[in-house]
Amino acid sequence: HAGHGEFPRVLFAPGSVEQCFHLTRKAFEFANRYQSPVFILTDQFLADSFRAVEPFELGPPIRACDEEKTGDGSYQRYRLTENGVSPRLAPGKTASLVIADSDEHDETGHITEDLALRKKMVEKRLKKIEDLQKEAVPPELIGDEDYELLLVSWGSTRGAAIEAARTMTEKATPTASLHFSQVWPLMPEQFMPVIERAGQAVCLESNALGQFARLIRRETGFEFKRKILRYDGLPITPQYILRNLEAR
Repeated sequence: HAGHGEFPRVLFAPGSVEQCFHLTRKAFEFANRYQSPVFILTDQFLADSFRAVEPFELGPPIRACDEEKTGDGSYQRYRLTENGVSPRLAPGKTASLVIADSDEHDETGHITEDLALRKKMVEKRLKKIEDLQKEAVPPELIGDEDYELLLVSWGSTRGAAIEAARTMTEKATPTASLHFSQVWPLMPEQFMPVIERAGQAVCLESNALGQFARLIRRETGFEFKRKILRYDGLPITPQYILRNLEAR
């Protein structure tokens, strides 16, 4: 909820080198298409990692601005629209005057203290949430399809969770890993059926409070009965997960 007022935002949490690349591109696409902040949560473990990867497909360039549609000076930077996304022109590239403002503004970009217009502008921005939710990156399920134990992780704990799940399956406990590379906004229909299928779901996090488990509980009402948390400054490893699972 940090920020000056309520507005849509997206939080990605890549769990591999490949995800770092692809989610960064997606972050630029989302930020450009929806004109909302997009955050990428990484950590020192990923920053210090070295891996051989297949060459990345770069994809087409991202167009940052719209084409001039009218040319008659009627351009409104913050026009009230059905989907909440206003037209955006590059300053100096057209005959239209482009005004940007960080305070509340009218449709042309000039500061306003009109209370009714302020309400409309907030509601305009919030309209973007529906489309952002439709494009939410679903969590990745890896491991035994008939899992009894489900290890839920996000961010750089991905690899450790996958390896721990594989080891648990080899030890006769069918286990899978559910990794979230997008932690906001959440779409419960993407993951709750997966979590509720498990005999036991365990949330793995590199923090002391189980922050993501709390977020899932707030958004869905589901409470993890068990969490494996590490906050001594070292990354979560497969061995750390297995020791904690065996210590129940």
